[in-house]
Amino acid sequence: MAKLLYLADLAAVRESEDPVSGVEWRWLNHGPFNNSLQFLENELVDYGVVQRESYFQGFQVRLVGDMPGYDMPPDEMTTLEETLTEFGNLSAASLKDLSYQTPPMADAQQRGTGVVLDLSLARPRPKLGGLARKMSAVLRRLPEQENDPGVFQDIEREMAELAQARRRATEALLDDDQ
Repeated sequence: MAKLLYLADLAAVRESEDPVSGVEWRWLNHGPFNNSLQFLENELVDYGVVQRESYFQGFQVRLVGDMPGYDMPPDEMTTLEETLTEFGNLSAASLKDLSYQTPPMADAQQRGTGVVLDLSLARPRPKLGGLARKMSAVLRRLPEQENDPGVFQDIEREMAELAQARRRATEALLDDDQ
């Protein structure tokens, strides 16, 4: 369930939306996770919304009811449904492998176990080729720019003239802090 929720969050981020879960994902044992998800799962079992059954060396969680009083925004529900349609039939091992191939997990693997995943790495990079061509055309239309002769010597002279005043101001500021 956690990997599916993680993939739904990435799908939302790719669409420039906020993650649907609100979870701060970390690279923990077996991929992206947050320990608060275990607490949430236990509450859902207590409410009778999900059923947890032993399955091989772990557990299988099945949705068996609705959460009373909880209404998810339609766009977030759509993101979850699309994620379930695309990945819901994959095994836990396949979901783990898939999650490890995502940019936030690849980055986390370089930084070390326990780090917070940077979901913004899932955002598509903007295509700037067209913008670069437009800006190049603007630059070509601009007249040739010139520097004023002697401007750099004027700046150096002015800085030298103000050096003593800057020194006094700095000393006054530093003396006030002591």
